[in-house]
Amino acid sequence: MDSGARVRSAQAAAGGGAQLALASIEPPRAREAPATSDAAQSPRTVAAIADVPAAAELTEPQRFEFTGSGPEYFRIWIVNLLLTILTCGVYSAWAKVRRLQYFYRNTRVAGAIFDYHGNPKAILKGRILALTLLAAYKISYDISVPATIAIAVLLAAIMPWLLARSFRFKMANSSYRGVRFRFHGTVADAYRTLILFPLVLAATGLFLWSIVTSFSKSPGIGVVLLSGLLPLLVLSGTVPLAHYLLKRYQHDNANFGQTPFFFHARAADFFKIYGKAVGFFFLGTIPAGIFGFLTARVFAFLQSTMFGWLFGLLYGVASAYAFYLFVRPYLESRLQNMIWNQIELGEHRFESTAGARQLLWIHAGNLALITLTLGLYKPFAAIRLVRYRVQCMCLIPHENLEAFLADQSVDDAGAIGQEAGDLFDIDIAL
Repeated sequence: MDSGARVRSAQAAAGGGAQLALASIEPPRAREAPATSDAAQSPRTVAAIADVPAAAELTEPQRFEFTGSGPEYFRIWIVNLLLTILTCGVYSAWAKVRRLQYFYRNTRVAGAIFDYHGNPKAILKGRILALTLLAAYKISYDISVPATIAIAVLLAAIMPWLLARSFRFKMANSSYRGVRFRFHGTVADAYRTLILFPLVLAATGLFLWSIVTSFSKSPGIGVVLLSGLLPLLVLSGTVPLAHYLLKRYQHDNANFGQTPFFFHARAADFFKIYGKAVGFFFLGTIPAGIFGFLTARVFAFLQSTMFGWLFGLLYGVASAYAFYLFVRPYLESRLQNMIWNQIELGEHRFESTAGARQLLWIHAGNLALITLTLGLYKPFAAIRLVRYRVQCMCLIPHENLEAFLADQSVDDAGAIGQEAGDLFDIDIAL
C-alpha cells in the first residue's frame, strides 16, 4: 500500500481528530498544500506524510528512539560551558533549557517528538533560591551549632514544597505532539507523602552529632559502631521507602493532556532492588580487597614519595568510584525497568528492558574516555548513555494509539505553560 493510501486509511479510522493530530506534526508547507491527489502533492509533502505511521500500525508496540549525536551535542555543550563560565553561572539556566530541548527534540515515539518549553528566567529564580539556602547553611555553620540545626530543619521542612513546584514546572513545560503534560499534585499532598525522609534524615544527623560531640575525646568501640551502623540502618530503611513514595507522588499526579498516569509499583519492589544492591556492594569488597593486597607494596612505595598524599587521595577516590561503578548499573537498570513496567497511561502501558551488564560497559567506557580526553568526551558519553536508556523503552498500546493521541490534541493546555512561568525549577535528579 502506498503512503497516500495509508494516510487515507488512517484518517478514515480515526476520523477528524486524527486529521487534526496529523496536521499538528506536518511541516507548514504540507498543511497548506491542497489534499487533492497523490500526484498533485509535492515530493516533500508526500515524504512528510509517509513518515507518520498509519493508524493500523499504531496498534503495535512503539519503541522509543533517540536521534541525537555526539558531535551535535558537543557544540551545544561547549558553548553552554563557555557562556556559563563567562557569566559566572548566570547563563546556566539558559544552558539547561538548550540541553533539555536538544534531548527532548531528539526523543521520538510513534513518529513524533517531545519538546521542552521551560522559561530560563524561572529556572534562574529557582537556582538563586537554592544558592541562598546553601549560603545560609554555610554561614550558620560558621556562626553556631544551633543556627546550623535551625537552617537544616528549615531545609528539611521546605523540601516537599520545592519538589511539588519542581514537578509542576517540569511537567507543564514538557509536551508530546503539541500536547502538554500536567501535574496536579498539591503541596499538601507533597508534605503528607514526602516529609518522612527529610525528617528522619535530620533527626539521625542530630542524634549522631550529639553522640560524636559527647564522646569526642575518647570514644569507645560501642560509640564507633553505633556512629557507623546507625546511619546505614536508617538509610536502608528509609531510602527505598522514600524513593517509592516520591515516584508514587510524581506519577500518580501526572497527566498527558486529559489522560492520567497510574503507578502500580509497591514499596516491597523498591526494598528488594535496594537490598540486592547492598549485597552487590559487599560482594564488591572481595575483588577490591584482593586488588589492595596485591598492590600493597606499590601503594606503600608511592605514599613514601614527595607526592604520597596525592597518591593516597587518588587511590581512595578510585576505590570509592569502583564500588559506585559496580553498584550503579544494577540500580539504574533495575529501577528503570521496575518503575516503567509499573506505569500506565490510561489503558496504555510501558515496557523497559535495560540491562545491568550493558550499562556497566557503557559507564566503564565513558569513564575511561572522559579521563583520557580530560573531560572533553563528556557530551559524547551523555549521548551514549541516554540513547541506550531511551531505546530500551517501548510504549504498548491497549488499542489504536493514533485515535488516543487525536483525542488528547483537542485539550488546550497552552495556558498551563504560561502559568508555570513564575514557578521555581530546582535541579533534583529524579
